Amino acid sequence: MEPFDWKQKFDVSYTCLDSTDGFDRYHIENETGDGTITSCTVCPGLQAILLDFRLRRCDNALTLNKDVIDMGYCIDGRFECNVNRQYCYLASAGDFSLGFFGKQESHGIFPAGQYQGINIFLDEKQFRQSHAELLRELDIRMERIHALADRRFRCYVLRRSPELAAIETAIADGFRDKSLPRLRVKMMELLLFLSNLDDAATRERPAYLNKRHAALAETVHERLTADGFGHITVERLAAELGVGTTALKTSFKTVYGVPIYQYQKDLRLQKAQRLLRETTLPVSDVAAEVGYANPAKFSSAFKKRFGVSPTEYKKRQAESEEAE
Repeated sequence: MEPFDWKQKFDVSYTCLDSTDGFDRYHIENETGDGTITSCTVCPGLQAILLDFRLRRCDNALTLNKDVIDMGYCIDGRFECNVNRQYCYLASAGDFSLGFFGKQESHGIFPAGQYQGINIFLDEKQFRQSHAELLRELDIRMERIHALADRRFRCYVLRRSPELAAIETAIADGFRDKSLPRLRVKMMELLLFLSNLDDAATRERPAYLNKRHAALAETVHERLTADGFGHITVERLAAELGVGTTALKTSFKTVYGVPIYQYQKDLRLQKAQRLLRETTLPVSDVAAEVGYANPAKFSSAFKKRFGVSPTEYKKRQAESEEAE
């Protein structure tokens, strides 16, 4: 039986970078950015991929496939996808989703421009046939996992479970160490965890976001990034867009995970980090370039954000380049 083709999930160009020890690593790219996907077949009927994206958006043309359960775990970043014409689903770090492959609609958005996560594809028929005895021995109840996927809502969501996070962290480590035995053990642990969720956990519903609010947040993001590094008040943005300040702040924080003022500050500091890394400008000029009139305040904000002072950061980058 041919393994399920998980590549149809992402409408991107694939270039294989290497293939060793059962792990294939691809460079992926579309018009909004690039990234890497590392894939492996854990065992018959069970495939997994580790994602490291620097994309703004990723389209697809999926059709519903009730033979394959698609599980997703967000390690870092944020992910938004269609649920229906009115609502979208938003995932952030620590969120886990489960549904039939192709259940979500035609595109995904990564609001922060980056995303790290894990996707697991479970071909139920092949997996049951290949591992019937093991499923009995471990008491993994596949019918309960199937029921989670086959629900009225578009997907099942479990938010920030410490036990699940520990399993997913170990799965990510298995990818980084290229250890199929570790992945097999942890995948079985994941299936056992899902098949034994208590009733309260299985009743949890995803927090859907109205698409009008999501579109508002996207418009604010475009306005902030187009304005360079000047400070724009919430009141000014609200007046320009014809909305209330509360709706503006709530929509933006829901999609991007931080308040507008914090996001503006992060944009400035990320730009400063690039300038320190890629140019020979002195720290005082970098501070001025990103809107800080006071270099001392810039140094304090930079150290709080990145853990080192701008001077130390610049020095480390220079030493790293010399070592290469």
